[in-house]
Amino acid sequence: MQTNNFLHLNRRGVRWTASVMLLWMYCLTVSNPSSAVEPPGKIPDAQLFSYISKDPLPPGTIPWQLLRQVKLVEGKQKGAKAQMMLPEFSPELKALDKKDVKIYGFVLPLSTSQKQSHFLISPLPSHCPFCVDQGPDSMIEVVAKNPVAYSPWEPIVISGKFELVNDQYLFYRLTGGEAVKN
Repeated sequence: MQTNNFLHLNRRGVRWTASVMLLWMYCLTVSNPSSAVEPPGKIPDAQLFSYISKDPLPPGTIPWQLLRQVKLVEGKQKGAKAQMMLPEFSPELKALDKKDVKIYGFVLPLSTSQKQSHFLISPLPSHCPFCVDQGPDSMIEVVAKNPVAYSPWEPIVISGKFELVNDQYLFYRLTGGEAVKN
């Protein structure tokens, strides 16, 4: 019973964190008309590749550019009364659903512990004060088998089962996550 409550609270924390990041992204787009060139929620390629370059990604990892192949369409979620913007995934992303994958990115911790078992992973580090305009296509919720040690300065490779999430706040989840040694 306590475990279910803990997971429920953690999922609410993930949604809250994602909502705050989306709000920041919206505020930056509204306050800076020049940033309106990119569709909302999309990190400009130059910013995306400023921390994780195009070459060389660790072998077998999914490139973040592939995760960006999602469109927002108006729709209804099960049980929802109102219309909302929901993800429409590309065929390439649909092919990865429920498959084991590897992701290369920075840990965005959801707690203050040195090791994380429930966190977000992103192509941009949490210590970058100018990298706040990440959308849900630039974050993956990770539920790890065992707590993962991390550094806010170094990206990690994590493997697990990739899931597409049909939600307006979170598009991707990785379950059974395990850190991969380089």
